[in-house]
Amino acid sequence: MLVDTPWAGPIAKVISGPDIMVDDGVFIDNVKNNYEILLSVDEQADNPEEFQPCDIHGSTRNLMFSSRLIDILNKQGVDNIQYFNANTIYEPTGEQYNYKIANVLGIISGLDMDKSDVILSRKGNVLEIEKMVLDEEKMQGHNIFRLQESIMHIVVHKTIKEAIEAEKLTGFMFVPDEEFEPGML
Repeated sequence: MLVDTPWAGPIAKVISGPDIMVDDGVFIDNVKNNYEILLSVDEQADNPEEFQPCDIHGSTRNLMFSSRLIDILNKQGVDNIQYFNANTIYEPTGEQYNYKIANVLGIISGLDMDKSDVILSRKGNVLEIEKMVLDEEKMQGHNIFRLQESIMHIVVHKTIKEAIEAEKLTGFMFVPDEEFEPGML
């Protein structure tokens, strides 16, 4: 699952928030501060209001999920995401939106190393994935997780993808492992 917002955005800018990292799959305790987020549109856009907020924003380091996306994930039984409050303002209108910063918990070594084409370090760590083939047995029934071999990649089960598409949520790109290309994030 990749974030795929339009060229002009909106882009999520963290104005303030807790000093935490939510990109390593680890549960975080004792977070007291909310995030303050500004969704801004590129100044080159003729009509900024044409670029409405999506249901997902940010990089895989600071994923923001809309309440609609969170509802879908809950209905699909996803229980491995930790959420942090995010007071979010859409800059073109000043309107407040209901988003949360998402910490996808759990890391799974999901690559089929025999069928994938990877570049390894001398120590055997994956440096780059040229061809990705996932091993469904290794996924242990998880519907969403970070890929251990490339922690910035978030893998979702096709039922999650289909539910998101059925509800016409915006801002997503889903890439089947057979269509994966190096450098995709």
